[in-house]
Amino acid sequence: MSSDEAVQASGAGLKTATKWRVNWAFTVLEGVLWMWSILVCVPYWLANEDYAYGWFVPVGMFLFLWMRLGSQDRQFWVECGREARGTWTLSPWLIAIPGLMLFPLEVYREEYHQSGVVLWGINLAKVAFSMAGAWWLGGRRLLMVTLFPLLFFLTAVPWPARLAHPVQQNLMIGVAQVLNEILLWMDVPVRTQGAVLELTNGTVGIVEACSGIRSLQSGMMVSLAVGELMWLTRRHRAVLVAGAIGLALFSNLVRTFVLCWIVEKSGSDAMHAKHDLVGNTAMYSLYGLIFLWGMWLARGRQGIWPRQDAGSWGERIAQLSWDHVPDFRPLLGVTVAMFLTVHGWYRVLEYRAKPQTKPAFEVLAQGGTGNEKQEFAGDVWAQLGATEGESLVRRDGSAPMGMVSASHLFWRPSAMSRTALHHRPDVCMPGSGWKSEGEVGETTVEVSGHPLKFVVFRFSREEKTGRRVQALMLWGVWRNGQPVPFDFSDKLTALPEKYGMWPTDRHMLGIELVSVMVPYEKGPAPLELARAAVPKMFLYKPVLIEGNRGGNP
Repeated sequence: MSSDEAVQASGAGLKTATKWRVNWAFTVLEGVLWMWSILVCVPYWLANEDYAYGWFVPVGMFLFLWMRLGSQDRQFWVECGREARGTWTLSPWLIAIPGLMLFPLEVYREEYHQSGVVLWGINLAKVAFSMAGAWWLGGRRLLMVTLFPLLFFLTAVPWPARLAHPVQQNLMIGVAQVLNEILLWMDVPVRTQGAVLELTNGTVGIVEACSGIRSLQSGMMVSLAVGELMWLTRRHRAVLVAGAIGLALFSNLVRTFVLCWIVEKSGSDAMHAKHDLVGNTAMYSLYGLIFLWGMWLARGRQGIWPRQDAGSWGERIAQLSWDHVPDFRPLLGVTVAMFLTVHGWYRVLEYRAKPQTKPAFEVLAQGGTGNEKQEFAGDVWAQLGATEGESLVRRDGSAPMGMVSASHLFWRPSAMSRTALHHRPDVCMPGSGWKSEGEVGETTVEVSGHPLKFVVFRFSREEKTGRRVQALMLWGVWRNGQPVPFDFSDKLTALPEKYGMWPTDRHMLGIELVSVMVPYEKGPAPLELARAAVPKMFLYKPVLIEGNRGGNP
């Protein structure tokens, strides 16, 4: 090569090496959107034990990207740079238009508190954007190398409630039924009501956290990670994932059986004392078995390791087709502007918010009222996360089955108050074997001289004896003293609260919930009896809140 050619080659290399720096907007936008995708999942990873494993997923994603890209030789990067995909010829401002949609999307996410559908929309869009970036930079070659790590991140995204709730309910009831048969086969007296096992010395309630969905989701994530770390074949990866699903279901069954055995032999207090130990042992044993199975499948197979002969990372990146990446500066500007506008608005609302800090309802449980206070089950109370609450039973001879039950819950503004309305009867009652019947209605009940709105639910279930029992429930929810508007006709959302497209302070305010349930066997639903029971079980005194918009009812 002549000296002139060497100079030209050097100049071309220098020019290529600076291309990725010139197109800085794409790099920054990638970082901003990945940060957004992770941050919108963080509240679930913090508050929901089912998704606590999510903290490890971004680390795994970047580790797998580093391993895969680092193991490619110099020729791979040269070929990626040659796979030109056509230069973007349309105005970059056309690309910026989707950025305007971030305003209502981010508002809906905040108002609806981490809607599963919205979270999946955000994260699927982010993964698609990264896949498009890989295609622009290195064509099909780079896309196929980065595909698994990008898709792996989706294992940390919470399932939409419309999918998660039915799976949870079916797992809860399925585990209870299987254990019922096993315990009866072992001559252990047991009766099952939905997902509740009634034993001689106590009961074991299988709530959402104990349904096995946590083992199922985290087990699938671990099996995918182990398959990548061990660099298994596609067939072996499929075998490992399928096996992990089976092991997850089996480990949860064993865990619940051990807890039932402890209740039968030592009582409920002993079970609660050992609950976490048994659960953690089952969980980590599951992970260990998946890892050992992955090692067995990988026997004799070498993994992938970063290469040193492909040049520095800067040299590798500089060989990609940066000329074919569109100009994302307008989209980056619009994206940042939308985020700042939405969250600046929320900061102002938070500063102005005047939340309710004490309940307006008071339970009537003194002598002579006929009402008896009862304790919430520990696992149920933990799931609710309420600031305070009471459970009542009223012995009433006029009731069809001689009793009326009620509950009262209050949440001060907190992370748990944002999910308070997720605990709906039509979602939670199936865990006790109840099935929703008919349309959801409304009624007004006068309590302490105040007309209050309640939602009316109807349920039924089959007892072990074959007897069919029904129940009518009045369910009322107030935010800062104002009734929460619901629309149960919308089947696409798991939380039927009505929302607009503008930021509000609703998740910064107090939440109060009251429910009254009357079981019966035959005849019309005892709506009037339920309405009459509310003022016999509760007092209502509006809480004066400074600056409360709209006042109390």
